[in-house]
Amino acid sequence: MRVIDGKTALITIYQTGPYNLSAYGIGPEKGWVIDGVFQEVDIETGKVLFEWKSLDHVPLSASLTPLRLDGVVGDGRTNGSAWDYFHINSVDKNHEGDYLVSARHTSCIYKISGKNGSIIWQLGGTQSSLQLRGYNFSYQHDARFQEENETTTILSFFDNASNKHKNTSSTSSGKIISIDHNTNTSTLTRQYHAPGSGLLSIFQGNTQILPNKNVLIGWGIHPSISEHTEDGTTIFFATLESPDSQNYRAFKANWTAKPSDPPALRTYSASTNSATTFWVSWNGATDFDHWRIHATSPASDQFMPMDAVHSQGFQTTYTSSSYHPRAFAEAIAANGSSMANSSVVDTSSALPG
Repeated sequence: MRVIDGKTALITIYQTGPYNLSAYGIGPEKGWVIDGVFQEVDIETGKVLFEWKSLDHVPLSASLTPLRLDGVVGDGRTNGSAWDYFHINSVDKNHEGDYLVSARHTSCIYKISGKNGSIIWQLGGTQSSLQLRGYNFSYQHDARFQEENETTTILSFFDNASNKHKNTSSTSSGKIISIDHNTNTSTLTRQYHAPGSGLLSIFQGNTQILPNKNVLIGWGIHPSISEHTEDGTTIFFATLESPDSQNYRAFKANWTAKPSDPPALRTYSASTNSATTFWVSWNGATDFDHWRIHATSPASDQFMPMDAVHSQGFQTTYTSSSYHPRAFAEAIAANGSSMANSSVVDTSSALPG
């Protein structure tokens, strides 16, 4: 699912149904095919605003995954083993109202008219209307519009380069493609590999272009993620420990939160003649900049503000050379505004466990 402008959702659908496969050696009225479908749905009402079906526009002959290739592709003989000839795996929409569809089993990316569902152009596969200059791709995922005008289209996608049975490269990669509509040609402008000898992901994966032009790659069946600068330099790479994990897609985004719970404060002093240590945290908070400790003294019950202490991460530690019987902590935003206070706590002579 992909949300568009917070109002509609694009949903991919695998719709199994009977189909005449007599040309493929299966008797009439005995064949089954999976139709690659997508819908755009109004989020508030659930109304289907647009629907597209691959069988109305893409012939079975475009498939690069023949019947009985494996259990995923199917043998076309039953509802449960229908031929997945198309395998839609992403859909996107541009500002003009047209759609971008990625089909793994045709190794093709399609631009679909939002007016009548016709194919405006297709990139890759056996029936490409655009020439690929100096590069190739296959069994791809996550095709996305990046930029577009009358003469040029910029796309990003994850090139799996393999379906386990056939490879077009020894490694998978994130790719950014430029299409010149004057010449009907496409060229590779950027390519992003996993560090070292790379990874070959036969399933899944995605390529996300971040606001600062960095690129985040989810490596699919390999439970790894990487981030790269625009020029391809790897600045982050991590892998989940479990070898059985898979990573269909990975995303990076700003995340902000103000917890419903107040900040937590614990204070300690060995005696009334000793220094006081303050530990303060606010689990989940992201927008505060520093802490202000307010504390009493042996001579006064009035809370007085102490030094500002910049956040040190999850927990911030501050030590005063004086004894303070009671205290509370105030979270301060970068603009100086107060965000929240902890409860007032009594200073303990027992160290926290």
